[in-house]
Amino acid sequence: MTQLANLSDIDQMLQEYTVKGLHGWLLPHLLDLPGVSTKSRVLDLGCGTGAWLARLNAAGFQSLAGIDRHNDFSASGIQFIEGDLDGMDHSELPTFDVITAIEIIEHVANPEALISLAACHLNSGGWLAITTPNIYSVRYRARFLLMSQLGGFEGPRTNPEHIHPLVLEAFTRVILPRYPFTLEHVTSYPPYGSDGARWFARLAGRLLSFVFSNELPGDTLCLLLRKL
Repeated sequence: MTQLANLSDIDQMLQEYTVKGLHGWLLPHLLDLPGVSTKSRVLDLGCGTGAWLARLNAAGFQSLAGIDRHNDFSASGIQFIEGDLDGMDHSELPTFDVITAIEIIEHVANPEALISLAACHLNSGGWLAITTPNIYSVRYRARFLLMSQLGGFEGPRTNPEHIHPLVLEAFTRVILPRYPFTLEHVTSYPPYGSDGARWFARLAGRLLSFVFSNELPGDTLCLLLRKL
């Protein structure tokens, strides 16, 4: 799997434990980051089946590794490290130019441990990309107002392994100052709102956007941090 033409095969073979289309959207954003190229060493935290790493490999990245506590990894030719991000000994890990944590920080009991790991194993000037359910979209805020349920974390359709929502103000005020990172960019996917919600929820979200601020409309929050 070394060419972009094989991306459709990757999508069919390796299950993506993410919002549909997130991997494809994130790849060009990653390649646009200063200092990032296909020569960059990449570590994916909570790599699942290896679908994201296989996509990077197809785009030309060669130095790739992934960590996960579940051994569902099936991407060929890519290093897999079995380990629990909540308590693994990562002292022997090498350093990387990019570390990604796609839909994983909400699963760990200690989200700060993930930031600490990245701080230890990113090279200076390296990038940490985090995606997580977006509690700031107007649709999720309306759900909390009307149903007292936090979207992505409460309700019958919620992943039972979701523990911690990422609260931006608390994250930047309490956790980030402890580590050598700058938060360079915050965005959401899909860029114009939810693609996965039912039609009436999408319509409600669009109507509410005319009344309330909706600067991060997508279901997934994306943070890009650079190590100093």
